[in-house]
Amino acid sequence: MLIVGEKGSSVEINAHESDVGALAVNSDGTLVASASVRGTIIRIFSAEDGKCLQELRRGSAKAFITSIIFHPTLHLIACTSNKSSIHLFEIKKSQHQAVDESALAHEAENKKSK
Repeated sequence: MLIVGEKGSSVEINAHESDVGALAVNSDGTLVASASVRGTIIRIFSAEDGKCLQELRRGSAKAFITSIIFHPTLHLIACTSNKSSIHLFEIKKSQHQAVDESALAHEAENKKSK
């Protein structure tokens, strides 16, 4: 389980059945990526509501994910592992659009309440 939050609010993310082994947040703070200690699956979540947006399979054999990183401008995420490998995945563009639209709606709601 992960708890992410900003400015007094938080979201609980039930990321994996086992412990979290690696974690990354994109530069906008809208996406959270995590890998379990098993290292076979990387999940991408919305930081706003904790919804799982995409699941990426690194492989079927157990591996220790040493790092996860979002590309700052492209829809890409990379991970490295103790298997001397680098995996590069494309983040579905529709996931970014859904997060962007949600963030815009949230900003508009905040402006109305002020």
